[in-house]
Amino acid sequence: MQQQDFFMTEEFQRLHPLKQRIIKELATTGNNSSIESMIPKIMTINKELSKRNLSFTKSESRLMIDILTRDMSPEKRQKIDMIMSMM
Repeated sequence: MQQQDFFMTEEFQRLHPLKQRIIKELATTGNNSSIESMIPKIMTINKELSKRNLSFTKSESRLMIDILTRDMSPEKRQKIDMIMSMM
């Protein structure tokens, strides 16, 4: 699924506008980022959301990870999944 396709899904459209913006920003900056640099970004975003009494649900987090990892090799995707399961 292409990035734009993710943004057109019903699930994405139902997200809070701030969550949509964050995911879109991560999707555009995540393309050139390493796995190690993406994790701190995601944690910082979660802190910012909690300041506003917002958080990503499990399905929203999965959507975000799917968008960020769409062009990664299966090995890198597996590593991300493992890291995210520990968080």
